[in-house]
Amino acid sequence: MPEIKNVLVTAYIKPENQKKLKQALAPANVTFCVPYGPGAKEKIAQAAKGKDVCILNGDLDDSILASEELKWVHCCRAGVEKSTKPEVFERGIILTSSSGRSAPALAEHALMFMLSLTYDLPMLMCAQKEHKWAVSREYSEKTGMYRKTVGVIGLGKTGSEVARLVKSFDMKVLAWDRRRKEAQNVDQVYGAENGDNLNELLAQCDYVVLSLELNDQTFHIIDAAQLAAMKKTAFLVNMGRGGLVNEPAMIEALKNGGIAGAGLDTFETEPLPSESPLWNLPNVIITPHITPQLPDKEERMLDYVYQNIKAYRENGTFVNRVTLRNMLTPQK
Repeated sequence: MPEIKNVLVTAYIKPENQKKLKQALAPANVTFCVPYGPGAKEKIAQAAKGKDVCILNGDLDDSILASEELKWVHCCRAGVEKSTKPEVFERGIILTSSSGRSAPALAEHALMFMLSLTYDLPMLMCAQKEHKWAVSREYSEKTGMYRKTVGVIGLGKTGSEVARLVKSFDMKVLAWDRRRKEAQNVDQVYGAENGDNLNELLAQCDYVVLSLELNDQTFHIIDAAQLAAMKKTAFLVNMGRGGLVNEPAMIEALKNGGIAGAGLDTFETEPLPSESPLWNLPNVIITPHITPQLPDKEERMLDYVYQNIKAYRENGTFVNRVTLRNMLTPQK
């Protein structure tokens, strides 16, 4: 049975949960180090020396990898593409994530985008600000989400929650995942490894929701060809990572009527540069990669940690283990 000896925690954890975490890790020595501002990275690097387990608020970087004793790293976030360094896998370091901890909130966020785009909320808010009664034939001819088709690209915890929510609108749900499978609240699953055609799915959808992780297989999964396959009346929602979409190709499609609009919470460059054309497009809703918190977000993250402490000690199966398949090669 592997022993956990020295643990570094850089995530802010409430005092009552710190106590529970220390109990779960006992008899290991646990160091909580949550510095901010100038010198924070250096303080963490110093604290990481000699640690065999790290529970990180941010990404795994070279200062943490400098610990020769390092055996397991848990990242307290869903997207860990910046942590998938070759050295991690070469050294056999176990890397796990908190993917799924915020799935209900992210699914709500996606639904907010879908409803806002459907009802052209930005236009209505502008009209309200100008005290205008925005009645028009064009607006009165709009149709709602009821019984339309949504494509959920990535059927993990967030994608599955999106599927559950939109079923309340009696929507048809198509999903894209690694393999075909039976899935609750989904009418049909297309499988990448089954040779299914993503464009065939996209062509049927009134809404396309991206809820994938970013890796070498999913980088620019929505490119010019995929945007061209979508309906001109379709809306694109990205709740995954900016690199899932070829941003210049998307901007072109949004400008020229290739697609009707987009709700974007993630971007290839963050913060989104002030000169980005996306800011000025009337058919785009932007949120700055931020979602309202779940009341039990910390506890949901720690639940993964507790399960993985047990897996580590008992040579069991880790929850959200990151493998070479999840790796993202740095883009030039």
